[in-house]
Amino acid sequence: MELRAGETLGVLAMFASLFLILFTAYLLKPAREMLILTEGTAEVRSYAVALQALLLLFFIPLYGKFSRRFDSYRYMQIVTAICVATLLVFAVAGNAGLSISVVYFVWLGAYSVLIISQFWAFASELYSREAGERLFVIVALGASLGAWLGSAVSRELVNYLDAYGLIIAGAFTLALSAIPASRAGLSVPEASRGRSESGVSAQASLFAGFQLVLSRRYLMLMAAFVIMLNLVNTTGEYLLSAILEDLYATGSAAGEIAVDKGTYVGRFYGGFYFMVNLFGVLIQFFLVSRLIRVAGFSIAFMLTPLVIFLGYASLALLPIVGWFRYFKIAENSLDYSLQNTARQMLYLPLSRQEKYEARAVIDPFGQRLGDLIQAGLIFAGLHVLGWASTDFIPLATVMAACTLTLALLIIRERSRLLSAQHKTDTDNITGE
Repeated sequence: MELRAGETLGVLAMFASLFLILFTAYLLKPAREMLILTEGTAEVRSYAVALQALLLLFFIPLYGKFSRRFDSYRYMQIVTAICVATLLVFAVAGNAGLSISVVYFVWLGAYSVLIISQFWAFASELYSREAGERLFVIVALGASLGAWLGSAVSRELVNYLDAYGLIIAGAFTLALSAIPASRAGLSVPEASRGRSESGVSAQASLFAGFQLVLSRRYLMLMAAFVIMLNLVNTTGEYLLSAILEDLYATGSAAGEIAVDKGTYVGRFYGGFYFMVNLFGVLIQFFLVSRLIRVAGFSIAFMLTPLVIFLGYASLALLPIVGWFRYFKIAENSLDYSLQNTARQMLYLPLSRQEKYEARAVIDPFGQRLGDLIQAGLIFAGLHVLGWASTDFIPLATVMAACTLTLALLIIRERSRLLSAQHKTDTDNITGE
């Protein structure tokens, strides 16, 4: 982690903004689980995840169209304000007695990836590729710390606040997150800034982001990777919630659990997210920069899909359900820290349009499309094939192998892209 003259204030501002965004996320996530698993079931949760992809199919083209009309920071302010207002509406509706669990679950899934994608699009436009590769490790530490502290706070708050109280708290911290980002835009030294681009005409196609992704092999591989990575992860989330339901039913019947299901679920996920984000902070602080510097970007990018594949393969061979929680902690910790940092670096060599519009397709829509496929697999497995929840583990192993293969193809394509850009820059300097 190398800071150069004039970079400290901007990096700290970006760090603080991302810290607050992730702190907010871990106030809102336990509220989501409390609502969906008390008003529904793990199966309903799986189908609600799928609806997020359908929502984004309509929303992403509008997002891309409006992103061309505003500068990057102004657009970030607008998106944040809309999200804060929506959270307050959810809290008011829930307190009024309306059932909001499925709608809130769907909205939060879209929000979670979109708000983070928006932040990283702003960051990758603000910094040059060279500066981003040095500084994103520090900025991403804000995400890990925010997520960890947010989960620690929410673990305690579930004893005092209901889901709607957590939502109101999240609206407040999200509003605060826009303040330091304004400082960052003014504090980045010229030598560290990304190249200014005029942007795309506001008259460009409404589906320009989808067209971009389909027109470039590099972007298509990234989209496929995000879909598969999320498909594996959400299958694991379904398994975890199904196991949790079984534990609550068994414990309640035996008289070992004295609290209601909402409190039980809130405490479990508060503790689970706390451990995920604690390890995420440790990985981000002690491992990520060292791994990228010593082993290189390719190894850093490959490590998470490799661990996920080995984990599911071991579970397929020896299905010890009690160990699954710890594997999910390891998987999510690596995904939220090392993998997230490396994945943001994939966008640094790209144009502004690709950083905003293609990213809005790849990250939010790609993740939610993975959710949609996952819901179809869960439905087919449960209702057509008659599987139990643990029967999905071998399928998750195959999907993890596909994810690992896509990671290898992305590394090869990125090397080709950087070589071509280096040749172009050299030709421009020499006048050829």
